[in-house]
Amino acid sequence: MFQDLFIPRFEWLIGGSRIGGSYNVYYGSQTEHPEQAAWGQRIFNYAIYIEKPDDTEYLRAAVWSGLRTLKDCPEEDVTREVFDCEEGSLPQIEAWLTARRDAFFAAV
Repeated sequence: MFQDLFIPRFEWLIGGSRIGGSYNVYYGSQTEHPEQAAWGQRIFNYAIYIEKPDDTEYLRAAVWSGLRTLKDCPEEDVTREVFDCEEGSLPQIEAWLTARRDAFFAAV
């Protein structure tokens, strides 16, 4: 029914962080009817990013719904999950996001 969620390459998420730059953040979304305008549809949004609050990097994924950006969405409306910061975590992230997406659209 839905297209596969796009998961960026791990190297892209790392970005320029290893040479003094910053990490990249990937944002994606899906609707039930992608051929139609998003207005009036239920929208599933997700983000994949790296955080380094201390000396350890964490690969994170977040999901929320609606027309708001992640920064504008109330924290109680965002679901986040933490993964090991390694390329091997990307299939886990894809499975976690797909399960959240399928549950979102299954709920009426």
